[in-house]
Amino acid sequence: MKKAKRPTYAKRLRPVVKWIFNLRNKMKNWIKTNRWHILGWLIFIVYENLVVALTVKSSLPLSAYVTHYAINIGLFYFHWSMLRRLLFIAGHYRFLLFPLVLAEIIVYVLLNNLASHLSPTPAKAISLAGLMSNWKFVFATVWRAIYFMLFSTAYYFFSEYIRQSGRTAELEKDAAAKTISEKQTLLELAEARNANLKSQINPHFLFNTLTYIYNSTHRTEPRSAEAVRYLTKLMRYALECEKGPELMPLEAEIRQVEHLLQLSRIKQPSLFVDFSYDGQVEETAIIPLVVLSLTENMVKHGNLSVEEDPGKIRLALQGNKLEIETVNLINTGLNDTGFHTGLVNIEKRLSHTYGESSDINYGKQGDYFRVLVIIRL
Repeated sequence: MKKAKRPTYAKRLRPVVKWIFNLRNKMKNWIKTNRWHILGWLIFIVYENLVVALTVKSSLPLSAYVTHYAINIGLFYFHWSMLRRLLFIAGHYRFLLFPLVLAEIIVYVLLNNLASHLSPTPAKAISLAGLMSNWKFVFATVWRAIYFMLFSTAYYFFSEYIRQSGRTAELEKDAAAKTISEKQTLLELAEARNANLKSQINPHFLFNTLTYIYNSTHRTEPRSAEAVRYLTKLMRYALECEKGPELMPLEAEIRQVEHLLQLSRIKQPSLFVDFSYDGQVEETAIIPLVVLSLTENMVKHGNLSVEEDPGKIRLALQGNKLEIETVNLINTGLNDTGFHTGLVNIEKRLSHTYGESSDINYGKQGDYFRVLVIIRL
């Protein structure tokens, strides 16, 4: 049988070393946090002992100084903690303040008497039985207790003042930030209103200009005038869609698809497209500009000049499923830069509105380019 290996000396010391390092780090953090308290107490102790040494010209053993100042410092922080709990945290227990102060003084006198008994100079110590008869010791000790308690009370109010000042400054900063935010919101609202007014003025000016061009050319250049008329209707519909409801019946968009085809035939007379739909499709409400964008994409990039093989636009409603399909001959040799931009835009809009209830598929099928949009209403 193999003997179990005993832990080495270094391994046994490892927890102790780790504990020492942790203690050192905690002490460093404690000293850093309380450095001003430590400095203040050192200055006070040095000052008080210098005054005593110069006036009384007597000294006590170091252990007596350490014991008595430990009691004094303990009273200082205990009294501060008691004030904080009674006055700030639990204000409804303030009636306990006087009994607790009296108890503090009594405990302080007893502790100092015990420290005098344990000092290396017991001749100066007072027995517990004779404590009350030695009024000089009691009076001096009570006075010293009140002395440190007054210091502690002043420190409490000073620290509370600093804390409340910081809190007030923080609230004022938050209020100022809120005011600035509200002013910024009002400024942005004013800018948005101005932009809205400008957006209303610019189309108004544009439509007036197009109307003027139409009126000036409909007798001399009827084809150009018709192009302006169809263009005006398309632009007006696009603006209505931008500011209108999110879903609109297809009836209006179907009219605009016909206007777009008429406008395209003015520019290209040999443009052949079969546009088919049934009556119930017109009442179906979907996001606008889908059919119009697909038609524009087909007119721009497809080959629609073959009368025997025209482009096809089909709208069909089967139950709650709407199908929008475009098929056209591929225009070979055409620079198709930005060819799929409009389709990607349609795909994003469908995904944003319908999520998984919509699909769009597009791509080449032989000599044709086919787009199929399915929306489950």
